[in-house]
Amino acid sequence: MSRSIALSLFFVAFLATARGDDAIAPETIDMVKKASVFIRVEGDGWLATGSGFAIASDEKSVLIATNRHVAQPSLPFGPRPNEKPTKITVAFDSGTKTERTYTGTVIGADSERDLAVLRITGVKDPPRPIAYEEQTKLFETMQVYTFGFPFGKALSANKGLPAVTVGKASISSLRNGPDGDLAVVQIDGNLNPGNSGGPVVDSKGHLVGVAMAIIRDGQGIGLTIPAAELVKMMQGRLGRVRVIPKKAMDGSATIRIEAEFIDPVENIRSATAYYFLVEPKAKRPENEALDKNPGSKKLELKIEKGVGTVEFTLPKTDGEMLVQVMASAAGKDAIASKIRPVSLAPLPKASDFEGPVPSGWKEYSPKDKTFTLWLPEKPDKQSEQERVIPIQTQKIRMNSVIGKSASGLIYEAQSVVLPPAFSRVPRKDIYDMFKGALVADARGRVTGSKDVEMGKVTWTEYVIESEDSITRARLHVSGARVYTVQVTGEADQVAGAEGEMVLASFKLPAAPAPKEVANNPAPKTNPTPKTNPAPKTNPAPKTNAPNEETNAGQTKSAILAGRNDPEFKDAAPEGGLLIGFEIGLGKFANIDMIRAVRPIYLTGDKETLGEQHGTQVTNKVTIKAKAGYAVGGIAAKHGLGFDGMSVTFMKVVDGKLDPKDSYESEFVGTTEKKVPTKLGGTGTPVIGIVGKSNNKDMTGMGLLFKGPDGNEPKKKP
Repeated sequence: MSRSIALSLFFVAFLATARGDDAIAPETIDMVKKASVFIRVEGDGWLATGSGFAIASDEKSVLIATNRHVAQPSLPFGPRPNEKPTKITVAFDSGTKTERTYTGTVIGADSERDLAVLRITGVKDPPRPIAYEEQTKLFETMQVYTFGFPFGKALSANKGLPAVTVGKASISSLRNGPDGDLAVVQIDGNLNPGNSGGPVVDSKGHLVGVAMAIIRDGQGIGLTIPAAELVKMMQGRLGRVRVIPKKAMDGSATIRIEAEFIDPVENIRSATAYYFLVEPKAKRPENEALDKNPGSKKLELKIEKGVGTVEFTLPKTDGEMLVQVMASAAGKDAIASKIRPVSLAPLPKASDFEGPVPSGWKEYSPKDKTFTLWLPEKPDKQSEQERVIPIQTQKIRMNSVIGKSASGLIYEAQSVVLPPAFSRVPRKDIYDMFKGALVADARGRVTGSKDVEMGKVTWTEYVIESEDSITRARLHVSGARVYTVQVTGEADQVAGAEGEMVLASFKLPAAPAPKEVANNPAPKTNPTPKTNPAPKTNPAPKTNAPNEETNAGQTKSAILAGRNDPEFKDAAPEGGLLIGFEIGLGKFANIDMIRAVRPIYLTGDKETLGEQHGTQVTNKVTIKAKAGYAVGGIAAKHGLGFDGMSVTFMKVVDGKLDPKDSYESEFVGTTEKKVPTKLGGTGTPVIGIVGKSNNKDMTGMGLLFKGPDGNEPKKKP
C-alpha cells in the first residue's frame, strides 16, 4: 500500500471517529427528552410558559431545574396587591400518550444567576435525572444539544401541550465573570422563547448548561448558564445581605442584619455576622475577612425559611460600620459575603447644603452648566455617558453622569432638552412618560411618591422597588428641559446620609437678574396715522374639522395621536366593510402598546387584508367581528402615540350598521388609567382606517367612514 493511500485512509478513519464522538446516541436523546419538562405558570390575569429538567429524584419527590424568570415571572415587579398565589404546573412526557402533570413548588431561586429549583411530589414513573454534577470540559466549536419547548403551546400538533423539541448547536464563546470563573456559555444554535430553563447537554447527555436567553437580532446567538452554577446553588450559597439601622431619639440605634440563603436542599447549617465600627475619619481595616480582624464583633444569625436575622443595639451612631456574613454548609468550605459598609452618620439637613462642600465630597457640574450637585470625592467609578431612552415614539438623547460610591451606592443625574414634538404635551404627561422610563430602567415598580421642595423648586420623588435593589428618583420639568437625579442600592443606602447627600444637593442654575430700566421715561412718539380699514372679506373655510371629505362618499375621522408623522389612508375594496384588525404590540416600560395595525375587510363573502402600518412588533393580536357583524367604532387610549383600543362591533343590516345590536371587544394595549376617546358608534359604516406612521411604528389612527359621521370628538375653536 502506498504512503499516500495509507494517509488518506487514516484521515478518513479519523474524521469518522470525530463525527462519531460528536454524535448523540438515540437512547441518550430519549433519556434527556424524558427528563425535560414543560412548565406553565399562572398568576392573577397572566400566564407564562417555559422549560425545565429533572436533576434529582427519590421515592418522595423529583427536583426540577429551570430559570428563575420562568418559575417566578412576576418577581421583577414585586408582589402585586391582592394577587393570587402563582400556580406552577409541570408536565412530564409533554405532548405524548404518557403525559402527566403535577403541581410544583419553588424551593430555591437565584435572581443573580437566573436559576430556580422546583419540587414535585407523587410523580408516577419519575424520569432518570440529568447528570449535572459531572463537569464536562468545554471548548469553542464543541457540539451541544438543546431540549425544550420553544413558543410554548404554539407548536403543539393539537390543542394539548407541546412535545419537546431537540436542537443542535455549537459553543461559540466561553465568557468569564469578574471573578475569573466561567459565567456564560454562548452557543450558535436555535434557542427561542420558551427554551428558557431547558437543558443544554453534550453528546453523552451530561449537562453543559441551562438555556437562559437569546440575543435579539443576534443571528441565532443564545446564552446558557454553566452547569457549575447549578452545582453551587444546590450546595447552598449566600444571597443578598441587608443592614437596616433604626435610630432612636437618644442617639442610639437598633441594627438589624438580614441574610438571604439560596439553599434548595438545606445544606447550610449555621451563619454568623461580623461587624466592625470605623470611627469618623479613621481608615478601614486592611483585612479582607472581618473574622480575621481582632476588633470585629461576632453575632449568630437565626435561620428561618431561608433568611438569617439578628438584631443588636449600638449606643453611639457615628462614623461607619462594616458588616460581613459567613455561613457553613455540609461538605463545603465556609461561604462569605462581601464586606458591606453602612454609614452611621446623621442625615444632612437643608442648611448643610447652603455651606461649603463637606469633606469627602466635591461639586460636579456638566459641560453645559445646567445643574450642580455633590458627588463622592473618591468614587469606586464614575463617568459621563451619552444615553438614548425611548419616550413613546421619540428617541431622546441625554448626557448623564453615572457613578458608584465606595460603599456600592449607584448614582446618576442628567438634564434633557425635549425635542419640539413635546412642546404641546401637557406637563403631567411628560412626568408620566419620564416616570415610565425610570421604572423601565430600574426594572421595578413604583411603591411610593411625594413632592419634595429643593430650594425654591418642587420635585417629584419616586421610590422604585426591583427584585434586588431600591431606587429613589427625583424628577423636575421646567419648560423644555427635564432634570432627573437618582440613587440605587440597598434600602439603608438610598435612605441614608450618602443617598440623601446626592439627591438633596442637586441645584438648578440661578435665573439671570433682570436688566435695569432707566428712570427717565421714553420720549413720546407721534402715533401712527390711521388708515382706511381693509374691505371685509368672507372668512376662509375651516380646514381642521374632525371630519374631512377625502373622496366621494368617504369621510375620515380625527386621527388620534401621531403628531407630525406622515399620514396614511387604507380603504376597503369597493363595497367592502372593515371587520377587524391585526394588531402588533410592542413594549414601553413593560406595558403593551399598539405599534402596528393591519385592517381586515369583508367584501361580499371574500375576506382581504389591508396594508400593515408599523413594523416594530413583538406580539400580535387579532380582533375580528363574528359572522354578520362589522366594525362600528373604537375607544382608544392615546398620548403622543396610539397606545391601546377596544372595538365596537355592530350587526350589518342591508349594508348598514345597527347600533342597537352591538358588542364590545376586549381592550388591547396599554393598561394605564386613561379615559378613552370614542370614534364612530353612530351606525355609519366603517370602510377603512386613516392614521400616521413613521418608518417603525403606527403612531396615530382614526376611522374612514362611508359618508359623514357625527360622533367624532369636537375640537376646541
